[in-house]
Amino acid sequence: MEFLDARRLPYMARRPYVIEVQHFLLWGLFAGLIEGTVSAVVVSKTFDAGPLLITIVQATPAFANLVSIIWGAMIVGRPKLPAFLALACASVVVTLSVVATPHTAMGGWIFALQICLARAFMSGVVTTRASLWKSNYPKSHRGRITANLQIVRTLMSLPVILGGGLLFDVAPTAYRWFYPTVAIIGALGLLFLRGERVRGERTALSERVKDDDEPIADSGVIQPFSLVALISPTKLFSRMGQVLRDDPRFARYCKAQMCIGSANLMAMPVNTIVLTKVMHLSYTSSNALLDLIPRGITILMLPVWAKLFDRVGVLRFRTTNSLCWCGSLLFCGFGAMLAAWHNQSTGGAHHPVTLYFLAGIVLYGVGRIFEGLAQSGGAIAWNIGHLHFAEDDKAELYMGIHVSLTGLRGLIAPFVGTLIYEFFGWWVFMVGFVISYAGYVIFRRLAREEIEGQISVSAPVPTGDVAITTTR
Repeated sequence: MEFLDARRLPYMARRPYVIEVQHFLLWGLFAGLIEGTVSAVVVSKTFDAGPLLITIVQATPAFANLVSIIWGAMIVGRPKLPAFLALACASVVVTLSVVATPHTAMGGWIFALQICLARAFMSGVVTTRASLWKSNYPKSHRGRITANLQIVRTLMSLPVILGGGLLFDVAPTAYRWFYPTVAIIGALGLLFLRGERVRGERTALSERVKDDDEPIADSGVIQPFSLVALISPTKLFSRMGQVLRDDPRFARYCKAQMCIGSANLMAMPVNTIVLTKVMHLSYTSSNALLDLIPRGITILMLPVWAKLFDRVGVLRFRTTNSLCWCGSLLFCGFGAMLAAWHNQSTGGAHHPVTLYFLAGIVLYGVGRIFEGLAQSGGAIAWNIGHLHFAEDDKAELYMGIHVSLTGLRGLIAPFVGTLIYEFFGWWVFMVGFVISYAGYVIFRRLAREEIEGQISVSAPVPTGDVAITTTR
């Protein structure tokens, strides 16, 4: 109970919080391996993959989220914890199959497919977990609780990132047993959730409206999808479009996220290509710049971001956080520029170290620090930011829409980024910077409108000698 200040939480939130901390001590190892950039470095160096396959593996954490609208629809009106455990176990089982992946060119594509499937199931885990957090943790403490859980999760991923890099530098084919071993450890972490409960779920399920044909706007309730609806894309996207039309502010929020996320996703595979193919860094060095530094900064800054989130709300929070994404693209772009100059000056040789090389590494390091600052804030806002707009009975669908839009940009942006890089080189980062800045502008306007709206409805009401202010 003393771990991560559990006793400072409301009484009803303590037990699920402690259970999730214990769960993340093991599950964080597995999540860090599946969701991180280790797999992109493995496919680049172990399987000697080209830009296309590197981009596919780098992009799968994002575009696997396309199925999240299905997961979100499936769990509405149904018990959350069994769904969570089923999706988590499916991700573990797919990862165990890596033991049979051959070290061949075709093996690289098989490996990419396995990682994609594991991440697809993991996206369902993320969607369901957000619903659990909404039920079990009060809004007043949700930012800090999310931050603390993300600290544990991220901290436990660091040994996998660093250890994997060191291991693959010595034995590139060790992926055959490394991935299954971490998957088994993650499965053990699921055992802690046997004592988890979802507060208020039984009552909510018993009271949920049964008529699935009643429109959302009329009923105010998001209904469970039937099996036919789940396999009907038109049904899914029609319902998603209806929510966005009914809530234009949430639609603008998603638009801003689309700008920020697309810009970052455009740069992700390019970063891997630059570090592993242009600068010829080792597994360990590549993993350190791509994953270790950002995650380390994430751990340090999560408490700071959490306090800001609980104090100013999601829109002002997103405005500040967006500037960090812009900084990451700017500095990594200059690092990629110097890497290209280094490559030209050495004729593409592996070993010579030039001033361009050293300066490029420094700038990349600064860029990855900004990436860590951005990710630490995003770890909070991405998971629970949509709850600012969702009514109590619409949280799952709003999360499904939000995560599925992440998948949509993940399906497109990384490949656009690689294509731009193939033709224009490091200038892809400047394109990303402009797009990211556009997202910052949208967030800033939303935040300003919300503040002005609150001020406009604040009216002092005289009652004797006391003025009472009512605020929306």
